[in-house]
Amino acid sequence: MAKKKATRVKSSGKQKVDPQPSQPAAKTEDGSQPKTTAGQENRSETRTPVAGLSIQAKTPASDFPIVGVGASAGGLEALEELLKNMPRDPGMAFVIVTHQHPDHKSLLPELLGKVTKMPVVEADDGTKLERDHVYVGPPGSHLAILNGTLHRMDIETKESPRLPIDYFFRSLSEDQKERAICIVLSGTGTDGTLGLRAIKGESGMAMVQEPLTAKYAGMPASAQGTGLVDYVLTPAAMPKQLVAYVRGPYFAGATTAAEPPIVPTEPMQKIFVLLRNRTGHDFSAYKSNTIRRRIERRMNVHQIDKANQYVRYLQKNPHEIDMLFKELLISVTSFFRDPQSWDALAKRALPELLKSRPENYTLRAWVPGCASGEEVFSLAIVLRECMDKTKRHFDVQIFGTDLDNAAVDAARVGQYPSGIGVDVSPKRLERYFLKEENGYRIRKEIREMAIFAMQNVIKDPPFTKLDLLFCRNLLIYLNSDLQKRLLPIFHYALKPGGLLMLGPSETIGTFGELFEAVDKKWKIFRRRGTATSVHSMPEMPASQTPAETNINALPKLAESTRETSIAAMLEKSAMARFCPPFVVINDRCDIIHVHGRTGEFLELAEGQLRTNILDMAREGLAHDLASAIRQAAATEDEVIRENVRIKSNGGSVFVDLVVAKILEPEPIRGLLLVTFRPVPPPTVSEKQQSRRSRASPDRVEVLQRELQYMKQSHQATLEKLETSNEELKSTNEELQSTNEEMQSTNEELETSKEEMQSLNEELTTVNAELQSKVEDLSQANDDMQNLLNATDIATIFLDDDLNIKRFTEQAEKIIAIRPTDVGRPIGELMSYLKQVDLKRDCKSVLDTLMFKKREVETTDGGWFLMRIMPYRTTDKVIDGLVLTFVSIREMKEAEKSSEQRTFFEAIFDTVRQPLLVLDEQHRVTSANRSFYQTFRMRPKQVQGKPLCELGDGAWDIPELRELLEDILPRNSTFDDYEVEHEFPKIGHKVFVLNARRLDHHTSMPSMILLAMEDISEN
Repeated sequence: MAKKKATRVKSSGKQKVDPQPSQPAAKTEDGSQPKTTAGQENRSETRTPVAGLSIQAKTPASDFPIVGVGASAGGLEALEELLKNMPRDPGMAFVIVTHQHPDHKSLLPELLGKVTKMPVVEADDGTKLERDHVYVGPPGSHLAILNGTLHRMDIETKESPRLPIDYFFRSLSEDQKERAICIVLSGTGTDGTLGLRAIKGESGMAMVQEPLTAKYAGMPASAQGTGLVDYVLTPAAMPKQLVAYVRGPYFAGATTAAEPPIVPTEPMQKIFVLLRNRTGHDFSAYKSNTIRRRIERRMNVHQIDKANQYVRYLQKNPHEIDMLFKELLISVTSFFRDPQSWDALAKRALPELLKSRPENYTLRAWVPGCASGEEVFSLAIVLRECMDKTKRHFDVQIFGTDLDNAAVDAARVGQYPSGIGVDVSPKRLERYFLKEENGYRIRKEIREMAIFAMQNVIKDPPFTKLDLLFCRNLLIYLNSDLQKRLLPIFHYALKPGGLLMLGPSETIGTFGELFEAVDKKWKIFRRRGTATSVHSMPEMPASQTPAETNINALPKLAESTRETSIAAMLEKSAMARFCPPFVVINDRCDIIHVHGRTGEFLELAEGQLRTNILDMAREGLAHDLASAIRQAAATEDEVIRENVRIKSNGGSVFVDLVVAKILEPEPIRGLLLVTFRPVPPPTVSEKQQSRRSRASPDRVEVLQRELQYMKQSHQATLEKLETSNEELKSTNEELQSTNEEMQSTNEELETSKEEMQSLNEELTTVNAELQSKVEDLSQANDDMQNLLNATDIATIFLDDDLNIKRFTEQAEKIIAIRPTDVGRPIGELMSYLKQVDLKRDCKSVLDTLMFKKREVETTDGGWFLMRIMPYRTTDKVIDGLVLTFVSIREMKEAEKSSEQRTFFEAIFDTVRQPLLVLDEQHRVTSANRSFYQTFRMRPKQVQGKPLCELGDGAWDIPELRELLEDILPRNSTFDDYEVEHEFPKIGHKVFVLNARRLDHHTSMPSMILLAMEDISEN
C-alpha cells in the first residue's frame, strides 16, 4: 500500500480552540481508581468520582476510538516497536505527540512510515482524523482536537510549561469522552500524567510502557503512580491488548431502550452487595447509568462479556472488587477548576464573609471528596489572597475528606507534577509553591491551613460550625433521595451566613428556604437563618462504635432516656391543653410548622397543593392576617388584631390574631409566629343590635377593614416602587457607563486589530526571508559537516564553560561521546588518550588564549596531532574552543622505520665481515663497507645486481642458489657453506657463507642476510 508523504499545510489563520480544555467536573467524596495490569495493582494518588457516560455533554464526532501516544526522550524505539506490531487495520486513529525543539525539522513521519503499513502523515490545522491512520504532531506547537479534527495551537510562552502531551490528552478527553485512549511511552519528566487523569475521568482507557523496559522511565513511572492505568505493558505487547479492548462490548455503543443492558439489574445488585461487604460502602444510591457503564468498562478490561460471569470473577478475585471500587470513584480534579467560579467567590462572597467575622476568629471550611487536595489548596490560596486584600487575617482550618486512603495520603504530601503550571498562574506558582526536580510542592504556610482525613459524607457525621462548605460535582452522581438527605446536613453544618458552593451542574432543588443564592451562575449560596427543627434531619451515626460503649453505663442511659420521654410527654400534654393554636411561617408566608387545631382558621385552597398561609386563610381572615404579617416582618414588635371575625362551617368565630417575629434562639431567628386565640363574640344591647341591623354594621366593618388593607398595601407598593425606581435608575447609570467603556474598548480593539494585521503582514514577510536564510544556513551547515567528515579529522567545538557544542563523527575515536552528550562538560566524558588531561589543557588555552599543539597517543595505539585553539567569531570574540585531532599513525610508523633502518645500517657497516642483503629475486639491496673493501667494488657495481652476476659469475653456483631459494618460503638457514674461487682484483679466495631470513614490517617484503667469512689463510 502506498504511503502518504508527510506534508505541512500552512494556513493564513489558525482556528482558535480553547488552549486549556476544561476539565471534567467530576468528584465524589470517595475516590480512587486502580490500575489493572495482568493482575498487578497500583495505588491511586487522585480519586473521587467523575463524570459518567450518562451525563455526557456531547457525542464524540468520530465513530472510532482515537489513541493519543505521548513519548519523549528515548521514545523513538518504543514508537517503532508499537507500530511495528500493530495490524494494518486496528480500527482506530493514532496521534503521536513528542517533545521536539521548535526549530527542529521532524523526521518522525519518514522514520515511522518505514515500520508500519498504516499511512503516517504530519498533523496540521484542519486535519480530519481517519481510521487506521497515524498522525505525528509537528514541533513547536501544541495539538488540540475538536469534533475529530486536529488543530495546531501556537501558544508557547516563557511563562507556560512546554507540556504538549498533557495538552493533547486533555483536549482528547474533552472531545472524545469514553472513546479516548492514551498511551505513555519512554520519556523524562511528568508530561502526560495530568492528561491521563483527564482521560480516565471521562471513562477512557490508559496504557503505560513498563518502566523497566523504557529507556527513560520518568514519564511512565509518573503515569503509573497515579493508580489509574489499565495496562502496563511493553510496547510490543500493547497492540494485541489494545485491539482486543477496542473490539470488546464496551465500544459496541450504549444500549438503546429496546435492547437489554450488558449489566442487568439483578447482577448489578449482586455487585453492590459484594462491594458493600468488601469496602463497607453502598453504591445503590448512585445513579445507575453511571455505575453500569463503569462496570461495563471494567468487564471490557478483562474481556468478560456476561454480567453473571463478572460476578463470579469478583467472587473468586477479591482484588478485582478493590479495582472496581476505585473505578467507580475515579475522578479528575485540578487547581482552580472553572477559574471564573473562583473569581466570583473572591470578588464578593468571601470578602463579605470575612468582614462579618470578629477578630481572633478561626475560619472553618470543609471540602468533601477532596481527592488529592487540589481544591483544598486552591481554596486556601484564595482565602489567603482575600485576607491579604481585606487586611483581615484569621486562623484557617480547611478539612479535606475522601474515602480513599491513598488519595488522602497524596493530599497530605502536597506534591504535584509540573503540569499544574497550566492551571496555576506563574505568580501563584512562585508565591505558594516550591519548585522541585519533577514538579511542585505546596508551601508550608498553605499546607498548615489544611487537615486531611478519611470520611464518607453519606454515612459519617459531618463537620460542624463551618463558614465554608465546598461540595462541587458530588451531588450529580447521587440519586434525588440522597441529594435531599445531604442538603439539610449541609445546612446544619454551616454557621449562620456560611457559604455553600456547588458544581456548575448542581442545584439546591427544593431547599430554597435553607439557602439563598449569592451567585446563581456559579452556584454560590448563603445559609438562611431558617429553623433546622422544622426540617426532617437524617440520622447521623455517632462516632463511637458499639465496642467502645461502656456496658456499666447502659442502665443509667436507659433511665435517663425514660425520664426524658416522660418529660417530653408532659410538655406535649401541657401545650395541647393550655397553648392556643399557632403556625410558624417564613418571610414568604410558607407554613413551616403547625401546632393545634387550625381548621377553623385555615383550609386547603383549590387547585395545586399550596402551603402559603394567605392562600389557606378562611373568609374574613386574609386582610387582617396579611396586614399583621407585613407589620410584624418590618419591626420586632408584636402585632395584635382583636376580635377578628372569621366565617367557618356556616357560622362565625372570633379570634385575637397575634403575629410576632421570633428573635431567639439563633437557629430559628427571623421566622414569624402566628397565634390564633379564640375569644367569645362581643355583647351588644338590643338597641345597638337594632341599629346595627338597620345600618348593616357587619358590611361597614368589612369594608373599613378592606379599605385599611388597601391603604397599607398601596403604601407598601409605593415604597417598593420608589425603591425599585431608584435601583433601576442607578442600574441604568451603571449600564450607560459600562456601555461607554465597552464602546471605548471596542474602538481600542479595532485599532489593535488593524495594528495586528499590519504587524502580521510584516511578520509574514520577515518569516519568508528568515525561511530563506534558514535554508541557506542549513545547506551551508550540511556542506560544512560533510567537509569536516571528508577531512577525516576529529573536531570538537566547546563553549566558554567547556561544554560540548558540536563534534564530528571521527571524535568518537578520541572520546566516548554520543549525540545526546551535547551540552555536557567535556571533563565528564571518558577519554581514550594516554597521559592527557584534556580538561586542564582546554582550560589553559581558554585562560591564556595561546595555541596548544602536541602529539598524543590513544589506548589502541593510534597517534594524533592534537591542536587546541580559541574559537573566534566574525566579531573577533572568543566564544569557546576548537579541538582537532589529525591522525599521524603513518608518519609515526615511517619515523619508526627510519630509526630502525639507521640503527640497522650503523650495525651493518660496523661488522668487519662482508655482508649482503638480498631480496626474493636474490638481487642485492644493501652491502656493507667491509664487502666493498674486501672485493674492491663500488656501490653502483653491486646495488640492484643479482648475486650470480657479481665477481664475473663467481657466485653463480646452483647449489648456493637452491639454498637461497629455500630460505624465504621455508624460513630456513644454512651455515659454513664454502665457496672457493679466483676473484677479480683480489685473487684466489675461500669464503664460508652463512644465510638468515630478515623479517621487516608487514608493508615491506622479507629479505635474506648473507654473511661471508674469509678463511683463505686457514
